[in-house]
Amino acid sequence: MTRFPVLAAALLAATSQAALAAQQTDPQPRQDGQQANGSATGTDTGTEIVVTGERQRGAVIGDIPPEEQLDQGDIQSYGAASVSELLDALSPLTSSGRGRSSGRPVVLLNGQRISSFREIRDLPTEAIERVDILPEEVALKYGYRADQRVVNFVLRDHFRAYTADLDGKVATAGGWSDGEAEANYVAINGDQRLNVDLEAERTNKLLESERDIIAAATNAPHDLYGNIVGAGGGEIDPALSAQVGRPVTSAGVPVGTVRPSLGDFAATAGTTNSTDTTRYRTLRPSTQRYSLNAVLTRPIGDVSATGNIRLEQQNSQALQGLPGFALDLPGSNPFSPFANDVTLYRYARPADPLNRDTRDFTAHGGVTLNGHFSGWQWSATGNYDREVTDTRTETGLDTSLLQAALLAGDPGANPFNLLAPPVLSDRARSVSSTGAIDTLVNGSPFSLPAGEVSTSFKAEFETSDLSSESTIGGIFQSRRIGRDRANAQVNVDLPIASRRRDVLSAIGNLSLNANAQIAELSDFGTLTSVGGGFHWEPVDPVRLIVSYTQEQGAPSASQLNDPVISTPNSRIFDYVTGQTVDIVAVSGGNPALRADNRHVLKVGLDLKPLDNNPDLRISTEYVREQIDDPIAGFPSPTVAVEAAFPDRFFRDASGRLIQVDRRPINFQESRRQQFRWGIDFRKRLQPEERRPPPDRRRNSRGDNAAGQDGDGAKANNGGGAQRQDAMQDRRGGRGRGGWRGRRGGRIDFSVFHTIHLVDKVFIRDGVAPLDLLNGSATGNSGGQSRHEVQARAGYFKNGFGIRAKADWQSATTVDGGPSGGDSLRFSDLATVSFRLFANLGQQRSLVRDHRWLRGTRVSLSVDNIFDSRQHVTTPAGTVPISYQPGYVDPLGRTVRISVRKIFF
Repeated sequence: MTRFPVLAAALLAATSQAALAAQQTDPQPRQDGQQANGSATGTDTGTEIVVTGERQRGAVIGDIPPEEQLDQGDIQSYGAASVSELLDALSPLTSSGRGRSSGRPVVLLNGQRISSFREIRDLPTEAIERVDILPEEVALKYGYRADQRVVNFVLRDHFRAYTADLDGKVATAGGWSDGEAEANYVAINGDQRLNVDLEAERTNKLLESERDIIAAATNAPHDLYGNIVGAGGGEIDPALSAQVGRPVTSAGVPVGTVRPSLGDFAATAGTTNSTDTTRYRTLRPSTQRYSLNAVLTRPIGDVSATGNIRLEQQNSQALQGLPGFALDLPGSNPFSPFANDVTLYRYARPADPLNRDTRDFTAHGGVTLNGHFSGWQWSATGNYDREVTDTRTETGLDTSLLQAALLAGDPGANPFNLLAPPVLSDRARSVSSTGAIDTLVNGSPFSLPAGEVSTSFKAEFETSDLSSESTIGGIFQSRRIGRDRANAQVNVDLPIASRRRDVLSAIGNLSLNANAQIAELSDFGTLTSVGGGFHWEPVDPVRLIVSYTQEQGAPSASQLNDPVISTPNSRIFDYVTGQTVDIVAVSGGNPALRADNRHVLKVGLDLKPLDNNPDLRISTEYVREQIDDPIAGFPSPTVAVEAAFPDRFFRDASGRLIQVDRRPINFQESRRQQFRWGIDFRKRLQPEERRPPPDRRRNSRGDNAAGQDGDGAKANNGGGAQRQDAMQDRRGGRGRGGWRGRRGGRIDFSVFHTIHLVDKVFIRDGVAPLDLLNGSATGNSGGQSRHEVQARAGYFKNGFGIRAKADWQSATTVDGGPSGGDSLRFSDLATVSFRLFANLGQQRSLVRDHRWLRGTRVSLSVDNIFDSRQHVTTPAGTVPISYQPGYVDPLGRTVRISVRKIFF
């Protein structure tokens, strides 16, 4: 179907007096984006007038129509500030339930490839004329895998604006806030475009104490003042035992004393001091982020050239708790009041928590060239990315000198006084550089009776280098991996049947697809991918798409070679013992990873059941995926996982878990099947009836529409003002999505339900598989929910809008305990969020008195309105320490206020 602009009505009016009369009796002109069937008829002395529609500007190649198409009014109804925010809002419509890309869509601009999403992520939504959402098979035509839907953003021909945006976000439970400032400039003039964006964001840390976290029991009785424990669990001092009338094996150091006597310990005999460490651990680190993004597009002859540069610096600081240490205090030490040797457990004073400081710098450069020759289109993209990450992790204290002084009886070493032993730190640094260039050629080499054969050929070369070095426990490690990858891909679409061309029209429209890819990797050899499918429309409202893909994929350089990092005091739930413990978590790359092999079948059926309401769509999708040697992050430490990977777990003599190696692994196989269905409905609300001003009613040609503001206000300042309004409209200043926007409105809602039918992981031969739907888990948030529901709804009219979203997932269980019978139950979870926004520039009376409000939008967002969190309980109904609400969701309900001003 072909979409007509408002200009089509004017053309008909100029051609036919009857059409002009009909238009004058209808004060509701067609809005941009309203779909038409490509032809129209009118009555003029019996003559039929046929208007033939042309291919939409910026449309994608091929004959597969969009699943959804949004015009400027639809886009405005989302209240999104940028392309990035709009894409997030469209996620239920753009996500894909299969493949290596985790649901992320392919993004095009004006039907053409871009070097990366960075090229358009910061563009204001007012610059967008249309958004097309297309199925995964379109991705093949542009040289991408068929596991991603395609989102095509079509920009307006002429647009210029400055934008300033201030955002503030807080958690209603307190303790956390985030502030962001952004400035953006964009100018679009046909094939020329300039966009510059500056961002700064700062987030403060959130402490465990600000969420009333109950600290887990530590491996030893550390305390800021200290605790005394008898050597080998024996008596501290027989005289102290005699004084209190019972054997004393432990006692807290009396608070406020720097040289306690034996009698001072009588009051604390048999007890231990305890320090609240939640004040020294962060649930969320503090972060600072600064970025610059610049994009320039210019034609070079018949070629459109785009250059993109992005620089970003992000720093974060996290607190890992207090460093504890133990000192052997001999009875002969001058500061010891005890006759026997004892051990002093304490934290350092002053109480300095362990810090993790991460600094990450990224630089990106991209170039895109798009052109055509002899009916063929071609594009070439080049990218260079460099990322430098430095991590410094404080792991503990060096007490060797202090211990030696105590054993020597040094009178200057008082173990009960302020102590500040040197801090031990691990350091890691990784430097990643990637350069890539690829070319794509697509077109039609010949035609069949049912239509043109569509082909695309892609060639790509990429070189990457990742070097990492780390110092762990004083031991230096250095790694370096380089990879060169060359690949070629071909895709062919064959039209078989066509109703329009009356070729096998009885079966409707049918086309077949086949694709193949071969890649040569310097460190993994040859990898291949093949696939095929068909696109069938037996009747107009029904569309069936079937595809199958077999694809080999190598692990990324970071999965292979990230630096090894040890993080102390990492809180984890031990399914074997049913306890929450603090461990040393080891992360980094695994050079032993193997390539995986994916087999994916997808069957998608779309239905638009109401001929008189094409904006109602019902979609269904079945996906079956099998992966050989899948690459995954290390799973939760369940009984089955520890049995399968015993070398990844370390326990002390008492069986307490003290370290887990979490570096990625290969499983033997994984199998997934899911069914997703949903409905999507959107409707345009009729705008307010507008009476043209008297001078317009007197103009029989109706050609002074430029004097009409976007909100229908009367223009009575003469032809000069009319011309000025028209110029502002071309620049984006009024109407057509400018600061005044469109009157009328939109209403939409969508509901998508995903049913996970099968989700199993086969670890290795001889080990029972992990059934993620029935008692197993690979992550810390439980198994795979069998049911997931996403609901979205929006209402927008005359500048005011509200959007709401609700997500729900069903409950799961994870088997625990030595026999697997002690399960944890992860409750179902429902979260509801909403956003209110107002385009103040569309409020005529307000702008009349406060003209500075033109182009201003304010919004209020509340995420997780009911402060819902998943509840995790044992069979006895208790909550494990590591699954306290503050750990499950540290933020809970958050409120965001945004003020945005756009200057045309």
